[in-house]
Amino acid sequence: MAAVNLIGSYNYALVALSVLIAMFASYAALDIAGRVTAAGGWTRAVWLLGGAGAMGTGIWSMHYIGMLAFVLPLPVAYHWPTVLLSLLAAIFASVVALDVVSRQKMDASRALAGSLLMGAGIASMHYIGMAAMRLPAMCKFNSSLVVMSVVFAVLISFAALWITFHFRDEKKGLGWEKLAGAAVMGVAIPVMHYTGMAAASFTPLGTPLDLSHAVSITTLGTAGIAAVTFVVLGLALLTSSADRRFAAQTLELQEEKLQRSEAYLAEAQRLTHTGSWAWRVAGRDALHLSEEWYRIFGFNPENGPPAFEQLLLRTHPEDRAKWKGAIDRAINRKSDYEVEFRVVLPDATTKYIHTVGHPVLNASGDLMQFVGSSTDITERKRAEQATRLLAAIVESSHDAIVSKSLNGVITSWNKGAERLFGYAAEEAVGQNITLIIPPERRDEERTIVEQLTRGERIDHFETVRRRKDGSLIDVSLTISPMKDASGRVVGASKLARDITERKRAEEALRQAQTDLAHASRLTTMGEFTASLAHEVKQPIAAIVTDANTCVRWITRDEPDLIEAREAAWRIVKDAKRASEIINRVRLLFKKGTPQRELLDVNEVAREMIVLLGDEASRHSISIRTELAEDLPRVIGDRVQLQQVLMNLFVNGVDAMHDVDGPRELTIKSQPAQNNELLLSVSDTGVGLPRHQADEIFNAFFTTKTHGTGMGLHISRSIVESHAGRLWAADNSPRGACFCFTLPTKADAHE
Repeated sequence: MAAVNLIGSYNYALVALSVLIAMFASYAALDIAGRVTAAGGWTRAVWLLGGAGAMGTGIWSMHYIGMLAFVLPLPVAYHWPTVLLSLLAAIFASVVALDVVSRQKMDASRALAGSLLMGAGIASMHYIGMAAMRLPAMCKFNSSLVVMSVVFAVLISFAALWITFHFRDEKKGLGWEKLAGAAVMGVAIPVMHYTGMAAASFTPLGTPLDLSHAVSITTLGTAGIAAVTFVVLGLALLTSSADRRFAAQTLELQEEKLQRSEAYLAEAQRLTHTGSWAWRVAGRDALHLSEEWYRIFGFNPENGPPAFEQLLLRTHPEDRAKWKGAIDRAINRKSDYEVEFRVVLPDATTKYIHTVGHPVLNASGDLMQFVGSSTDITERKRAEQATRLLAAIVESSHDAIVSKSLNGVITSWNKGAERLFGYAAEEAVGQNITLIIPPERRDEERTIVEQLTRGERIDHFETVRRRKDGSLIDVSLTISPMKDASGRVVGASKLARDITERKRAEEALRQAQTDLAHASRLTTMGEFTASLAHEVKQPIAAIVTDANTCVRWITRDEPDLIEAREAAWRIVKDAKRASEIINRVRLLFKKGTPQRELLDVNEVAREMIVLLGDEASRHSISIRTELAEDLPRVIGDRVQLQQVLMNLFVNGVDAMHDVDGPRELTIKSQPAQNNELLLSVSDTGVGLPRHQADEIFNAFFTTKTHGTGMGLHISRSIVESHAGRLWAADNSPRGACFCFTLPTKADAHE
């Protein structure tokens, strides 16, 4: 009797469940493929194996639930070692699939090889799984359908690889596109399974079954397989999602760091005036130009990278050959290049550029690109030019220019110093500055260093220095502190100028002024000969009268000694008075070196009133004094101050010769501000000349027919040599007032 094939049926609920699992597994495969692609190193291996395990479990679960959906009229058990082997086949197929789709590129040969391996793995999983069936029946396969199922497995694998490769990037298929791809794959995979199931037919057997290592799958077992599958795939998706978020956060942080780095780089380039660039050798077109590069070369980034010819035209005509030659040599030698050149911007500004280029070769050793930087060195070039110019000025200067450390060691010595002090630079540098300082002036150096350490500059300090031959020279020093980058004073630069000739000229001028002042005194005193003779005649006449009186008292019959003694005392008094007048006149006529001493200005004024009082009386001029009491003394030369007062008295008297009305000469002394005394001589004469009041102190300017025009000029020079000030103003209601100040401190100088 012929064997009858068993008629089987399908549990459509389980069929639907198998398709759903296939879709879920496909979605998981798409998601996991993105993580495998994004990972690297050992992380990629973990994702590859873990993802293959989850994906293989899903495919295997779909297969077994599909088998359980096929219901036969006989009990069916499953040999679990064989079932485990089919699971390994599914995982192998998943490893192949994930490895192929996670590559950067998937060409036709790789896709074909991957789909063959994956299809073979899926077909192996299917038929190994069917071999695990234990039932009292014989299983036969339709070879045509088996071949068709294998072909379907390969084609479905190719489609799955293509879909997975193109939807693996989470930036492309996070929504409906990825779901649609998973649906297509989820429907296609069961096609192969059910085609393989259709290839099998079962014929009952009467022999007993070997059920060792075989288990029966109940409804609860089926539910368990489905549940475990969903859990595994769910965990895989959750892990993938968590990893994606972590990767996104990491990428965001990296992008922020990159943006900060780019900002720091841009700021660093701006601060250092350095622009980065890259250009392709073929065509010499720019691949990258930084913002600072555009700023340096004066191009507008909105217009895009300039062509090589544009950059060549912007190069200074004198430097084009040098710049282009450096690039051509670097291309021929595949080597670095470094060149300095100038560029001329559209506004005619010229910049100096320092460029460094580095070659980039491909794996075959062919020169592909140059990368490098261009630095604006215009300021450095200008500084170098200024330094060279300054060095030339220093070397060519007639003055001595010397630098030294704070401890006095000479660090530089120019040609002017060699000429001035007689030491060659080799002899002076490294020596102490005391080499040119006389021993008696060493204290000056300590004072100078103290001022320098406070950051103070010393201007036009006049002193004496010693030459190599031992001779002394007068010099004027200008000393400036030298500071390091932190602002700390570390040394000094000195400029020494030989003023020996100037000192001699000043001495000669001072002597000439003294001689001129003496001549002016003689001239003035000559004008008052009659008045001075009258001043001397008065005490002499009194002496004669008192002498006669004394003789008369003594020659009486009874000599009156008391009266004679009184007459004798008057003789002595008048003789002293005559002597003082003569001494004062002699001082004014005397020619000598000015002598500074402590003086009472009121006393000097009174002395001149005595000498010139008679001249004032002859012209009906009254003299009024307003001399403040208890004035501090001044340091000055008595004769010179007497000459000033004499010139002012004479000018006042001359101004009132032809004036109708009161004629009064007023002499005042009083304290002034800034520790000074103020003396003034006022008259009621014709006043100051109109429109020429500022010229009366000029040499040789005079309004007198008999004047020399030197009196007021000499007077101002004398007052200024005493550190004072002389000026003129109108006197109210008529006349002129001449005022001068003298310091009361001991800082007046010749």
